[in-house]
Amino acid sequence: MKRLVLLTPVFVLCINAASSYQGSADTTKAESQGILPIPIAYYTPETGIAGGAGLLYFFRPEENSARIRPSTTALFLIYTEKKQFIAQLSGEWYFEEGLWRIDADFLFMRYPQKFFGIGNNTSASDEENYTSRISRMEFKVLRSLSPGLNLGLTGLLEDRKLSDISPGGQLSSGAVFGKAGGITSGIGPLITYDTRDNVFAPQEGFYHLVSVVTFSKSLGSDYPYTKTLVNVRQYLPLGKRQVLALQLFGTFISGSPPFHKLAELGGQETMRGYFEGRFRDRHYLTSQIEYRTPLFWRIGFVAFVGMGEVTREVRDFTFSGIKASYGLGLRYFFNLQEKLNLRVDFGFGNNSSGLYIGPAEAF
Repeated sequence: MKRLVLLTPVFVLCINAASSYQGSADTTKAESQGILPIPIAYYTPETGIAGGAGLLYFFRPEENSARIRPSTTALFLIYTEKKQFIAQLSGEWYFEEGLWRIDADFLFMRYPQKFFGIGNNTSASDEENYTSRISRMEFKVLRSLSPGLNLGLTGLLEDRKLSDISPGGQLSSGAVFGKAGGITSGIGPLITYDTRDNVFAPQEGFYHLVSVVTFSKSLGSDYPYTKTLVNVRQYLPLGKRQVLALQLFGTFISGSPPFHKLAELGGQETMRGYFEGRFRDRHYLTSQIEYRTPLFWRIGFVAFVGMGEVTREVRDFTFSGIKASYGLGLRYFFNLQEKLNLRVDFGFGNNSSGLYIGPAEAF
């Protein structure tokens, strides 16, 4: 699930308080703790109109150092036009002057969704509805090895129940593996390399992530499988604040995953213009290029092109199976110093399109 958030000035202040200190050379005393409200409103093709609210608590053990990124804990409650309910408690905590980092996410959702079948050539007419009730806990523990390089563990424990399944479809017939829902539980190594000059709108640098998570019955999972995720990004400055952003993203799954844990094509981050999960299968490979440039005042412009494909076997990736996406977008920078922006993207795919509004860049 990917959400589209309409930034408000209060939300911008929350992000600024939680994140603007990373990499700062300022040694003046910074505020050691605080609580900030977060009003939320957004729209996606997957959710319709949605709204909610949250609270963010931030604190810094080293009160006199503005260089230490603050630890944060946030609570969100969201309800959508399509009767989706989301409750989320998340935290990002730093220890030993940033040497160790722990991310934790606790999530409960009642989430009506769409299923189009499995494979790279499913038809839009195969659309089925179902509702997931999800209780999830996810975590990351990372240790800094050198500037930008982090190594650690990531894990997931999820209990999912399915209901409100459309009659007469693949899900109701039992032909799809994982229709019964159940528990997925896994753990595995994670490595990241991050040299970006800014988290929200990078002008230069790299961001690389590789994780391999194994779900097994010994960990309580009803479905034994392994998921490998690769996310490679590079940001190339072109002068006068123009940027060429490149991304290669891949998900590779082996074993016996349920249908709701297969790799999904589409959404607001990759392959914009396709409904999230419009195509799904064991393996997903996509790349995108985005040109970003300022226009005037606080307004910027972007143009993007993406290519992607899902397959059952890695050897099945072919040029003829590639789906294309493309689009244009505008940016409004709320905070020029931290490059906090509101993005509006119009994405187009094969006989599909989507409007995406949210904070920061897609990647």
